[in-house]
Amino acid sequence: MSIESGDIAIDADAIVTAPREPAHDDDHSQPGVLALLGRTLLLGNEPYAFVRDAASPGQRGFVIILTIVGLVTLAQLIGYWLGELTAPNLNSLQGLLYSALVDLPWYAQQVQQDPAFAVQFAQGHTAAWEALRVLLGYPTVTATASSIVVTALATVINWLLFALLAHWVARWYGSQARFGQTLGVLSLAYAPLLLRLVEIVPGAVTPISLIFLLMLAAKFLALKSAHGLGVAPTLVVTLAPYAIMALLVVLILLNGGAYSLQQNPYVNQALQVQQFLAP
Repeated sequence: MSIESGDIAIDADAIVTAPREPAHDDDHSQPGVLALLGRTLLLGNEPYAFVRDAASPGQRGFVIILTIVGLVTLAQLIGYWLGELTAPNLNSLQGLLYSALVDLPWYAQQVQQDPAFAVQFAQGHTAAWEALRVLLGYPTVTATASSIVVTALATVINWLLFALLAHWVARWYGSQARFGQTLGVLSLAYAPLLLRLVEIVPGAVTPISLIFLLMLAAKFLALKSAHGLGVAPTLVVTLAPYAIMALLVVLILLNGGAYSLQQNPYVNQALQVQQFLAP
């Protein structure tokens, strides 16, 4: 059925039966950070494309890294709290042993000879029990805080340094990707660190080898998505940062060892004798 009005003809049937254009929903086209991390753990390719094509992939990558570090930190704190509630209390045993030691005649003699010995002995006793708790797997503030700081710093530094080296090698292969895209997609490659969320359960530990292998596979997929290289070049780009860092460590150790040997007077004398005897 058509309706004519002047020079304009309107087809009413076409209006009723014409398909409607789907509305563009930014929330569905751009998944949240947790959704991206979940898909990454399943080794899918979609998350990398979302971050690569984002308006600011580098900034989004930084948010992803902070989310990963924050979740792992939260798991460690909860694990410490639950461990404190469930682990046997060693404070009473520590106090009894300290009282028994300070009552010994040997302790009194040491204090008479050096009054500062009492403070040093107390500090050493506390440190020894702290180390014993760590060896036995007991939750301690020192071990938990150290683990949190090391994990956060190592993750961020490794992400930045690996992205810099991998991007440089990929550009050498002719990639036209931006550095921000490399940063963005590689942030998702640290999603396997979320397996450490099992540390909420006191004593539970995720194998480091499993995390490393999953991260290596994720880095390969991330770099392939960002730079569009073939399988062999992408594999080289993925492994090159490890090789470069290993070479730098070897050079530093060799130079440091050579410097230490030069500071040894016996080595210096031997080198002088060798130079004198050399033709």
